[in-house]
Amino acid sequence: MMYFFQNYGSEKETLFHVIQIKGESFPSHFHRAYEVLLVLEGNLQVTIDGESHPLKKGEAAFIFSNQIHSFQAEPNTQIGVLIAAPEVIPDFHQTYQQQRPASNIIQDVGGTSWFSLTMGVYRVKALLYTLCDLLVQQTSFKPIADSEKSELLHQMISWMMSHYQRHCTLKQLAAELAYDYKYLSKVFKQGTGMGFNEYVNTLRILKAQELLADTDLSVQTIAHQCGYESIRSFHRNYQQITGTFPSEMRSSLKTKDFLH
Repeated sequence: MMYFFQNYGSEKETLFHVIQIKGESFPSHFHRAYEVLLVLEGNLQVTIDGESHPLKKGEAAFIFSNQIHSFQAEPNTQIGVLIAAPEVIPDFHQTYQQQRPASNIIQDVGGTSWFSLTMGVYRVKALLYTLCDLLVQQTSFKPIADSEKSELLHQMISWMMSHYQRHCTLKQLAAELAYDYKYLSKVFKQGTGMGFNEYVNTLRILKAQELLADTDLSVQTIAHQCGYESIRSFHRNYQQITGTFPSEMRSSLKTKDFLH
């Protein structure tokens, strides 16, 4: 099941997260943390600051703090995800926090056997510094050059991440940021590859999947918590995005728990 990444690296009590996901995708987002996406099996398409990169088994994307990124996985693709606050690698962060790599892709990470869900803090630190060294060897770095559109896109995504569980429209966003409605629509589509409403619905359904898996809340309660006033709209969007219905997904999860 997908997890929400926007706050990772911001929690004072947690310096890193290690998870493994299968066949999952996530729309454009950013956060304070560094993020490593390692392909354990299959193929992954990663987009970072507007540039798309195909990854195969044994390749990794090393995403820097506040880089806008998304990823799309094939159904059987397995991904190891390591998300770490800058404090985990302070020396590297101090040196490169005002720079970006020419390429975030590490071609050879020495296999995938090093990835483990039970990694402790020292192993995570050692791993990240090893990946930092590989990145420095394989690419060059350039100063951050934020454009007006880039800054605006960050503001838009940040606002949407904070408002998607409530009534959330592009007109509201345009009024809050004091920009033309059509201009914001164009900037968002160019920056994320998704329309405003498609993005909001994707966030809502991803959150619904999380709640269906981790809570016993009713489907109607989950729909309302994810920003849907109409249970019919929730079911329609859920089916369009996931290919199944909420009740079917919850039944399949219970079956898996029973079998284990």
